Amino acid sequence: MPATRSAPKVRLVKTSLAEQAYDELKRQILDQRLVPGQRLNIDALSRECGISTSPLREALVRLGAEGLVSFTANAGFSVASVPDDEHLAQLLEYRSMIETYCARRGAEHQDRSTSLKAMKNATEAMAQMRRQGVGYRHSRAYVGLEQEFHQALVDSAGNSVISAHYRDLHVLLSIARLSVIPQSGNFGSDEAITEHRAVIAAFEAGDGAAAESAVREHIEQAKGRISRAKSIDTEAK
Repeated sequence: MPATRSAPKVRLVKTSLAEQAYDELKRQILDQRLVPGQRLNIDALSRECGISTSPLREALVRLGAEGLVSFTANAGFSVASVPDDEHLAQLLEYRSMIETYCARRGAEHQDRSTSLKAMKNATEAMAQMRRQGVGYRHSRAYVGLEQEFHQALVDSAGNSVISAHYRDLHVLLSIARLSVIPQSGNFGSDEAITEHRAVIAAFEAGDGAAAESAVREHIEQAKGRISRAKSIDTEAK
C-alpha cells in the first residue's frame, strides 16, 4: 500500500505589503498628510515605509483606480486634485439619483432593520460629537460617520452592485469635504443631523415616498453647505 503523502505546509500572510501600503497611503490622503495635487515620490515613500518600490506601485495603481491618485506620463503619481465645482456638482447629482432611489426601495423593504440600526447609530454618534465639540483632529472620524449613514441607506436597497459603486463615490466626496475643513470649520451641522433623523423617521414608518423626499432635501441642503464652505476656504486663501 503506497504511503500517504502529507499536504505541503502553507504559510498564510494576513496582508501583503501592497495591501499595507495601500491602507497607509489612503489614510495619509484622508488625513490630509498627503494633500491634493502633491507629487508622490516613490523612492521617498519606499524609504519612509521601509518597503521596496514594487508593492508601493501596486498600491498606487489601486488608489488610482479609486480616483484618489492620478498618473501623468513623465511626471509620475500624485494625489488627485479636489473635484472642481463642475465635477463636484456632477458627483452630487449622481449621488442624489442613487440615494433617492435606494431610500424609496429601502424604506419599503420588509427587512430594513440592519440598515436602519446603522443609520441611527451613525447619526447619534455624529450628534454626540457635535455636543462635545468637534476639532480638526476629529474631522475624519466625523466624515466617516456620515459616510456610514449614507452607505447604510444605499445598502438598504439590497443591490450589491449599487452599494459597491457608491462606496467608491463617497470616498471622493469625503476628499472634497475634508479639503475645505481646515479653513472653513465645516464639520457638519445640527441641520444635517435633523435631516438624517427625517430620513430615519421615514424608514421607521416604511414610507418610501417620504424617505425619497427627505434624502433629496438633505442632499440639496448639503450642496449649499459645501458651497459655503468652499467660499470661506477661497476667501481665507
